[in-house]
Amino acid sequence: MKTFELPKSISSLANELQIIQMVWQGVPVQIPKFAVYAIIEKPIFDQIVFRNSRQIGLLHFGRYKIPVLDPFRGDIDFHPNFALIISHSRGNCFGLYGYPADHIESDMQLSSSHGSVFRIVKDYV
Repeated sequence: MKTFELPKSISSLANELQIIQMVWQGVPVQIPKFAVYAIIEKPIFDQIVFRNSRQIGLLHFGRYKIPVLDPFRGDIDFHPNFALIISHSRGNCFGLYGYPADHIESDMQLSSSHGSVFRIVKDYV
């Protein structure tokens, strides 16, 4: 198995990658902890919208409207146990989106030399 190093922008910060594992519909998904903005227990959607023939839940927090999407491209479940809010940026633009989760495990870590590290962080750096 080929191993990858953490990106240089974060490799000097830790020898281990902290991850949050969410489980949605029985499927575990690992997300780097540095990308997680918040975990909301028992979220209640303020609005449901349709985009590209998919239902997406919206959470309103002040001036922010945070879309919560099914990570497997299905329709949103109206009553997930959690919403995992993820931050992302492109250039100078910052945004938030969320995934629903049935269960969350937040105290997991991997050695920075573990073979899965690159796969876990590649979408967030």
